[in-house]
Amino acid sequence: MTMEELERFRSILQERQANVNEWLSAGPQVGVAELNKVRDLLADIQRSLHQIEDQTYGHCEACGDPVEMHLLEVQPIAHVCLACFTDEEKQMLEEEISIASRIHRALLPQKIEAIDGFELAVKALAARAVGGDYYDFLRNDSGTRVKIVIADSMGKGIPAGLMMSNLQGALRVLAQDIESPGRLVSRLNHWLCRNLPVTKFVSLACLDLPIGSGPVSHGLAANAGHCPGIIVRQDDSVDRVAPTGTVLGVHEDFGYHEREIQLSRGDLLALYTDGVTEATNAFDEMFEAERLTELLRNNRTMPLAELSDSILSEVQRFSGRATLEDDLTLILLRKT
Repeated sequence: MTMEELERFRSILQERQANVNEWLSAGPQVGVAELNKVRDLLADIQRSLHQIEDQTYGHCEACGDPVEMHLLEVQPIAHVCLACFTDEEKQMLEEEISIASRIHRALLPQKIEAIDGFELAVKALAARAVGGDYYDFLRNDSGTRVKIVIADSMGKGIPAGLMMSNLQGALRVLAQDIESPGRLVSRLNHWLCRNLPVTKFVSLACLDLPIGSGPVSHGLAANAGHCPGIIVRQDDSVDRVAPTGTVLGVHEDFGYHEREIQLSRGDLLALYTDGVTEATNAFDEMFEAERLTELLRNNRTMPLAELSDSILSEVQRFSGRATLEDDLTLILLRKT
């Protein structure tokens, strides 16, 4: 485990320790059994902090092998690796992962509805049973505009999926009353900073576009530290929807401005997570945005469902792996 990872777990454990002590100092009206469980938790946390100091944290007490990173992210005080779980414990874990996977899939749009004036295709794959990517299409009450949202949480698996479930709930509530993408992202950041651990961050892009036919669509975009969107114009020139602020969850007073975007008939827009551009091959080279841009430019007029399949195949061919290293989400939108 790297020093950076150890420091991250130290922060998580210290935060939990502070929260539990604050709860105890408030004099909760609970029974002796409950108080003993809390004191045992504090002892486990203190023990784990000592293990970080002597650099034995994250090692299985039964066999000495490293405890799986995704297990530590769910339960930072875990002292046993998955291989040393009892059959009953493994069954319980599998059931919990299955439930979490179903919840994560339910958070994503169950049906991609057509957007008048645009051709649309979406590709979303999780590297594990539970993913940390999120996307959504939020229409206003009058049905005249749509917010296209794509987000990526730090990490993978159940912790990232749980964070995205919180983000989705807040986003859908806030979007009902806030039209401006910049203000929406600012409010979302404020909420995340107050309700999620300080060790977790989210990148997110939000585009607000008018629904309907016409030669040109004028929209607004806010980008909180997310991968820059790529716009391939009819003349093969390229524009990027660059970040308008840093990732969400760093500081509640950070603000996010918005920029105007314009899509003319035939323009192709790609929004994606870093599972696309940071896929690596055997030489530790990244797929990178430049390769994605060339694919988009060379296939700008291809039907978008085919293009999304082609991009996924190219990422897999480049990496030489049948499975994904990271969650991958790709949204393609073409003005018609």
